[in-house]
Amino acid sequence: MGKVKNIFNNMSLKTSFIIYTFIFLATAFLFSLASSGFCQYWQDSINKKYKELFEDEIRVEGQIIVQGDAKYNDKIYLYTENLHSFYTSQDELIYNLLSFFNIFLVPIWFLTCIITAGILFYKRKLKKPLEILDHAAAKIANNNLDFSVEYSKKDEMGKLCFAFEKMRLALKENNLEMWRQMDERKRLNAAFSHDLRTPLTVLKGQNEMLLKYVPNKKMTTTKLVSTLHTMKTHINRLETFVNTMSKLQRLEDMEINKTAITSNELIMRLKESSEILCTEKRLSFNDHSLTTSTLKVDLSVVMQVYENILSNAIRYAKSKIIIEFSNNKAFSITVSDDGNGFSNIDLNNATKPFYQSEIYPNTSHCGMGLNICKILCEKHGGYMKLSNNSNGATVKAVF
Repeated sequence: MGKVKNIFNNMSLKTSFIIYTFIFLATAFLFSLASSGFCQYWQDSINKKYKELFEDEIRVEGQIIVQGDAKYNDKIYLYTENLHSFYTSQDELIYNLLSFFNIFLVPIWFLTCIITAGILFYKRKLKKPLEILDHAAAKIANNNLDFSVEYSKKDEMGKLCFAFEKMRLALKENNLEMWRQMDERKRLNAAFSHDLRTPLTVLKGQNEMLLKYVPNKKMTTTKLVSTLHTMKTHINRLETFVNTMSKLQRLEDMEINKTAITSNELIMRLKESSEILCTEKRLSFNDHSLTTSTLKVDLSVVMQVYENILSNAIRYAKSKIIIEFSNNKAFSITVSDDGNGFSNIDLNNATKPFYQSEIYPNTSHCGMGLNICKILCEKHGGYMKLSNNSNGATVKAVF
């Protein structure tokens, strides 16, 4: 019984509607036969009662005669009056009502059964999912996505509820991503404002000093040149910040365009780039886990991330850099150096915008390299992971 019920619950709306309609039309037909039979039986009972009382008075015997000869030997009976003329007014009313109901009840039964079929079909197949969808739509309209659309049946309404749940999840993910981007933008703007404050303060101080001492010729040429060099350095730093912010904006708007390339060709290009960038440190490649296959990647993104993390490794490595390639489920590049590694603070903050290590500060860079790599990896559907190895730092980029 449970199996049959489960089959019916998962049946399509079209098939369910046909079954409901057929069952209730058959029911209407049976009720029509029953009511018609009952009315006919009651009428026959009334007729029978009056036949027994008045049939002898109004029945006359006769024969069928054809051209003077008897056609049949059997007698026939003729009635001189209609039996209804002997009915009492009450029996006449009942008889007429039964005739009326005999005709009128047929469409009534069919109409009632069709309406009942529609009501049951709505309650069993449509009411609950429509209430679920209406409730879900109201929550979405109120920007509340912390709920789930659950409907167990696998008919069209079940599929619609499932599609609604997928839409809710997509909206929730988009909202979370939008909030993440807004938080990232806030942090970026805060970091940008913080790092702008130093060069602006220096430039302001140098400018005030020039305005104060140069007109009165109280500043030597050497001091003036030194001050101008300091101002130039901080102006260049401001230009770097502005260019970096512009680059970040382009990264956010950039679309990933994946093209097919063999793993061997990709590795060859990466190795060629490594030889150009790294001339003073010893490079070691590990591609034993790499399988020969065709990859679909955005080559420019992969190259940009690779060259960036390799440049970092070259900057901090003492003598050796190990590069590992793998395409197990996803293409990944792991760059390890034999430097001093990341501090605990660096591991938590190195991918944040404008981050400068307190242990290994580098004023020639604005601290955006790893942040840009992280953004590019995520836009390519992957991630970036920082860690320390037994000899130094390790950066893994996954696409």
